[in-house]
Amino acid sequence: MTRRICKGRQRVDMVKMKNDGKVFSFGHPCVDTLVERFLGRNLPPPNNDVHNQQIVARREAGMRELNTKLMNLEGVLHMEKNHGESLREIRKRANGLWWESPMEELNLFQLQHLKKALEILKQKVEKAS
Repeated sequence: MTRRICKGRQRVDMVKMKNDGKVFSFGHPCVDTLVERFLGRNLPPPNNDVHNQQIVARREAGMRELNTKLMNLEGVLHMEKNHGESLREIRKRANGLWWESPMEELNLFQLQHLKKALEILKQKVEKAS
């Protein structure tokens, strides 16, 4: 039978390093430079290096994606504000009782809101009886 050459998993004691002047920085001489680049400060001027072009392309793609999400959220916010304004207008016309206003004056969102409110009311009535 042959003996194992490797020692396998062993317990490693945690001790303070003697020379802790530099934190491991993935081959770069200074951690601060990496942090600055990550935060987008003090970026080196772009050159024709393929690596830098890939970094810039990835950053621009991320910015485009975030801008698209922002535009979508702004659209949703604008829609919700319009819905709120129309509900306030209907409440004002119906003296605060928007459900008593004529059905013909309600838009799709308001009709959906009314339907949901009626379903909830129906569930509460069924539970009470």
